[in-house]
Amino acid sequence: MNFNQLEYFVSAAEHLNFTKAARECFISQTAMTQQMQALEKTLGVQLFVRDKHRIELTTAGSVYLKEARAILKRSDEAMRLARMASKGVDGEITIGFVSGFGQSDCYEILRGFHEVFPNIKLKLLRNTMSGLMDALQRGECDLALTVQPHQRNYEHMNRMYMKSYPIFVVLSKNHRLSELTEIECKDLKEESFIIMQPAARSRDEMEEMLWVYQRGGFLPQVVAVEKEPEMIMLMASLEMGVSLMPEYIVRPYTKSEELAIIPVMKSDKTAETLNFEMVWAKENVNPSVEKFLEWWKEQ
Repeated sequence: MNFNQLEYFVSAAEHLNFTKAARECFISQTAMTQQMQALEKTLGVQLFVRDKHRIELTTAGSVYLKEARAILKRSDEAMRLARMASKGVDGEITIGFVSGFGQSDCYEILRGFHEVFPNIKLKLLRNTMSGLMDALQRGECDLALTVQPHQRNYEHMNRMYMKSYPIFVVLSKNHRLSELTEIECKDLKEESFIIMQPAARSRDEMEEMLWVYQRGGFLPQVVAVEKEPEMIMLMASLEMGVSLMPEYIVRPYTKSEELAIIPVMKSDKTAETLNFEMVWAKENVNPSVEKFLEWWKEQ
């Protein structure tokens, strides 16, 4: 068995016609028939049922088609990554990220880039949202992975959307709203809020959540600011307040018997989200930044 046979088989299975498949693969019909017979002999199973007018896949053929497609796709991906890696001869890039970034699955971005471009030295910097912007402006950071700043507008910066995470409200199972399947910000007007404030973030940087509260037309009554999700979950279960958190934070608590975790929706019934983005200075000429962005677009 070889990759050519896999390609011939997939084409024949999709067309269910050896003549059309042979034409697509630029071989003769006789060669196509011989290749399929050789593949069946190698596998020790019958892949096609043939008669004078048509061919059909056997059960074994249907199973093999799924796996053959996966193998070919993985082969193409391997070649693409190898070609990209060959372009990254050397270099260095400093990538900053906000606190909480490591709890999302976005960190896989850094792993993937490092695997494809092992010769580009990767330096990491953790800071607050405003701290990362300052570092970008000073040239101390090449690329920042951060939360979209809804309250601020930084000039001379390029931005690229990365990923969104749905936002949930966390509250006690005894809460009057706990039976709802979804909720809008305006429905939380009378609630007391517990804000999650990671240790490395300054108190004035709650904006990525405060903009959600503003959709409800009110300023939240904040009763506590806590650094650890575990403490917030405990306080919510004791009915000390409610909290808004992104999906990657609440994920481990979805089966809790003490908490209700409800998706927060906009008025148009789409999900409220916390959005991550890449930010870099327009005047940055580090070629490794361009390689990172090209690689990300390929993903």
